[in-house]
Formats: sequence, C-alpha cells, structure tokens
Amino acid sequence: MSVSKKHLFRIFLFLMFNQFPAVLSKAQDNRSDDSLSRSTANWMMPQKKNYLFPLAKVTGINLGVHLFDRFVLITGWAQVDWGSIRNNLNKGPVWDNDSFSTNLFWHPYHGSLYFNSARSSGLNFWQSTPYAFGGSLMWEYFGEREQPSLNDLFATTIGGMALGEIMHRASHLVLDNSATGWERVGRELAAGIMSPMNLLDRLASGKAWKLRFDKEQQNRPPFKLNLSVANRFMSDLYNNRNHFNTLLSAQMIYGNHFTEDIHRPYDCFTVNFDLNVLGNQPIVSNVNIIGLIWAQEWNKDKHDFLAGIFQHFDYYDSNPLKKDAQQPFKFAETASFGGGFIYGKKQKNANKHRFIGSLYANAVFLGASDSDYYQVENRNYNIGSGYSVKLSGIYNFSPRWNTILSIKNYYFFTHNPHSREEEALLVNLKGNSSNSMLSVIATGINFAATKYLTINMEQRFYSRQTQYKYFDNISTTSTENRIKLIFQINR
Repeated sequence: MSVSKKHLFRIFLFLMFNQFPAVLSKAQDNRSDDSLSRSTANWMMPQKKNYLFPLAKVTGINLGVHLFDRFVLITGWAQVDWGSIRNNLNKGPVWDNDSFSTNLFWHPYHGSLYFNSARSSGLNFWQSTPYAFGGSLMWEYFGEREQPSLNDLFATTIGGMALGEIMHRASHLVLDNSATGWERVGRELAAGIMSPMNLLDRLASGKAWKLRFDKEQQNRPPFKLNLSVANRFMSDLYNNRNHFNTLLSAQMIYGNHFTEDIHRPYDCFTVNFDLNVLGNQPIVSNVNIIGLIWAQEWNKDKHDFLAGIFQHFDYYDSNPLKKDAQQPFKFAETASFGGGFIYGKKQKNANKHRFIGSLYANAVFLGASDSDYYQVENRNYNIGSGYSVKLSGIYNFSPRWNTILSIKNYYFFTHNPHSREEEALLVNLKGNSSNSMLSVIATGINFAATKYLTINMEQRFYSRQTQYKYFDNISTTSTENRIKLIFQINR
C-alpha cells in the first residue's frame, strides 16, 4: 500500500460521515423513561454473527482504495491487468521498500479496518483475524501491480489485530444508545473516528439512531484515560544536537488485571499514542500497545498476581535533529506475542495499589530498526525478527506523588543468504545482515495537582548497537525530556 492511501482514508471517513442521517439531530425529549424498558445486555451486547457482510466490507475497502488510486491519483502501481495478476501469483511475495511509516503503522491501521469489518458484525477477536489476513492477501495479489509484500502480510494482519481490537473497544466506551440530539451525533461521530467500520455497520443497521436503554452503559469495564500536552526536548548525545517539539498524547488503561472477569482477548490492555503538532518530528511518533490474550490471576492478602499471554505492538519514529544527520531512533515491534507477569501490592486499609510491577518476554515475528547502510527509495530500515524483554513499575509513595520506571530491550536479527555485493543491489532484501539491540529506559515522576490534573516530568534514554556482517558497526545514543500537563478521566 502506498503512502497516498492514508489520504484516501480521510476522504473515505469524510464521505461516510456526511451520509449520517439527519434523524440523529432530532430531539426526542418527548418520550417518557417508562416507555422504554431497560435491556439486560452485558457490556458490548452480543449480536447475531454475520460472516458475509464483513467480506463485502473488506472487498469494498480494497475496491474503493484501488479505484481512487487508479483513476483519481493515476498511480502506476494501480494500473492492474490480468498480466500483472498472473505475475503476482507466479512470482510470490517479496520484501518491499516502502517507507517506515507506511509499512509499520499505516499497514496495521489498514488491517484494523479489515479486522473491524468483522468485529463490528458480531464476530469475536479470533473470528475477525482471518478477515484481516484475507483483506491483505486480496490487496497484495489483486490490488496493485507490485509484487506481493511478505512484510505487509504480517504487519497488516497481526498489527491490524492489535489496533483493531483497541479501536473497537474504545468506540464502545463513547457510544450511548440512550443519548439524543447533538449529543448522540457527537458520540456516534467520535466512535466512528475510532472505528469507522463500526459506524458503517451502525448506519447500515439503523443502530446509529435507534433509541434504547440497556446495561451497556452501566456495565462498562473500568478504564483510565490520560490526555496530555507536552513540551518535548530531544538531544543527540554524540553530536550535541537538540530540538524542541510539542506533542499531544493519549494513554488508556482498560480493564482490571486483578479480577476474575477477564476471559476474552483484550479484556485488559494499555495503549499510548503520541502526536507531534509542533517541531520537525513525524506526526505519529510513538505507539505502544500491550493487550492481554489469556491470563490466570490470584491474590493473597494484600498481594495480587497475574500470569498470562500478551500481544505487543510498539512503534517509535523520529526525524534527524539537523538536516542530513542521522535520525535519533526508528524501530518497531509489529508482530509480537509472549508471556507476562504482573504483581500488585495494595495499600493498608485501602483498595488501591501502592506498587504495580510487570515483566514481559516476547517473541518478535516481525520487527524493524533503522539502518545505516540500507538507503533505497523510501526505505532506511532493516526488517527482522527476534525477541524483547520489558520491565516496568509504578510506586505510589503518597496520595499525590508517584514515580515510574520502564526498561525495554529489543533484539532484532536480520539475516540474508546474500554476499556483500548482492546486498549492495538493495533488491528484495530484509535489509543488511545484522544484529541490533535497542534499549529504551524511561523514568518519570507525577504530581496530582487536582483530581483531574497531573503534572509529569519524564526522561527517556534511547540506545542502539548494531553489528553488521559486511559493514562497520554503529552505535547511537539519544535522550528525550518531557514536561506534561495531563488531564485524567477515571471510571
């Protein structure tokens, strides 16, 4: 998928939103509460499964993107014919040279649309996954002239699962089927931005304007949402370069790890999303997801424990701090699963935790890190696989103060059965043969000024050491300091 597709998504959402029925804006205050009975439905009320409509939506997404790129943007790779299809089927997949953001963020986002085409039609997490893979497979072989991309199949499917499930659940936190008038319009649109396929389903079924009371609103799981604005100071330690940026962040902690009511994938998850709004850094600079797949929890006195299987998605992107210089960091953990352990110690005579710590060890099936020698077309990174280890903890030492420590280590291995001369051709390669170790160490302190407002100071340390098979080894080090003003929403 080319970079231009992200622009199509915006147009697609705009057109879809403008089809929103006018009936939503009509006030319905003349009804009585007694005239509508309350449903006994649980959180995200189960609905009748539909396997064919999601297939139609997935096909429609691919067809719409293809036609737009072919006839509006008139891109060469969209001029598909039977000859190009036969060529794709005969030659098979390759490692492509699209940009870092296209391959490691926008493809997972596109996969989330496939995934939620099924998820919004009543299918569960695992039943929705084949639609993400099928949509990617359909596009790679029939949607463009370029040979199918092996890394796109992984990123779109597995990354799409993580982004898709989070957007699906987050959209349901916003929806309120008992709301009317402009509040209803705003809620439906906000939920639709998070999960466009859910909005499309609600429009098609009429749920977007049907009025009903149910327990979906009362039975929502606990969650904590932090919205923040931050001043970001980045520095390259080796070359003494620095730069100021301003970013907006959203962090959500969804569910309670230490309850028995966690039976389905992503009943608990954490997500962090950073957007740069001022400065020279990429707009999407940081995405972190940890989603619970399966778990066993237990407790003893004031101690809570959980062991389980988790899905991880990490995306870090940066631009050089000075023109023609090396970027401070660029790496991603796109397709990753592993085991994890979470421990919590409660405060005396209180139900709150004084300390929460976690440890994760993951197998990374698809990851990427910046390359010092693989520079071709839009690509300047190596694709690899490997493993990661993450340790974090938060300690509340008073009602208003707490401190945070996080250590993340990523190990990516890029292997090619090629000679140095063949690697220099830069064609159909995972990158330069290499072993990379990346570390992210973050420390921070929070002060709760009010119930809803927190001040945060955080420092991050990024370190990369890459050992190349045919080229000189490279080490990079950079730091990042943040001062945040955080608005908190708790439920």
